[in-house]
Amino acid sequence: MSCVLPSAVFCISVDLELDPLRSGRDQPKSLDATTRRLLKLLDEYRLPATWAVADPAVSAATEVLLSSETGHEIAILGEQTWVGNESGRMRFGRELARRVAHGRAAGLNISTLALRGTELIDHLDLLVKQDISVLRGEFREMTTRWFSKPVCQAPAALRFGLWGIPASLRLPGTSRWKLGGGGRRRGRNGIDEAIANRGVYHIQIDALEFTERGHMAEHVLESILRHATLRQREGALEIVTLAGVSRKLGGERTSTPARSILHAA
Repeated sequence: MSCVLPSAVFCISVDLELDPLRSGRDQPKSLDATTRRLLKLLDEYRLPATWAVADPAVSAATEVLLSSETGHEIAILGEQTWVGNESGRMRFGRELARRVAHGRAAGLNISTLALRGTELIDHLDLLVKQDISVLRGEFREMTTRWFSKPVCQAPAALRFGLWGIPASLRLPGTSRWKLGGGGRRRGRNGIDEAIANRGVYHIQIDALEFTERGHMAEHVLESILRHATLRQREGALEIVTLAGVSRKLGGERTSTPARSILHAA
């Protein structure tokens, strides 16, 4: 299903969780400091983002994010411990329902499941059952050639009002010879490409890797944010959360899941 937007859209998602596969006892302290720096940076530019945490109702970051007046979205971060083929349908359905219910009971508007280290091909009906409107998969590099034109990944209508919104760029980048991992030029050019095609340009941020790359990675991000803000002021770009993208793709209408065709978890 194709969707023509009235104007280009820019969005940011932030993976905001510890990684058990990484070593280092100072992960929690470093991640907390990076969270506050990223939040301050986004708030300075008044750019809303989607922040993905394992369990929004109990995450230490939730209160910090809610203190912002920028209008950030809090999403569920799905990992391979409970998402994917190895976890099974029952475990996935149970864990998803628990995290969604607890988050909404805490007053959060849970609309997005962001994946890290796994993929979800089946059981999409369980997302619809929980009124999830966005599935964000992990970023996949489309080319390894440094001189290639930036690729603007297109959203896909998965089923029953559920949209898959892939990332076009992941920060920090993987370059070993560019401070902060690079991505400055690619991000700005990607935004311009989205504007030319009335598309969606989505940047996925790994907050934990930002702590490892230092302030240069933040300088790369800030350069991209300045460019996005400039294009927004020109009227060529809208900046929203992932939930905001899904609303625009759906014509700003709230979809009602077709409950009768869903399987039991």
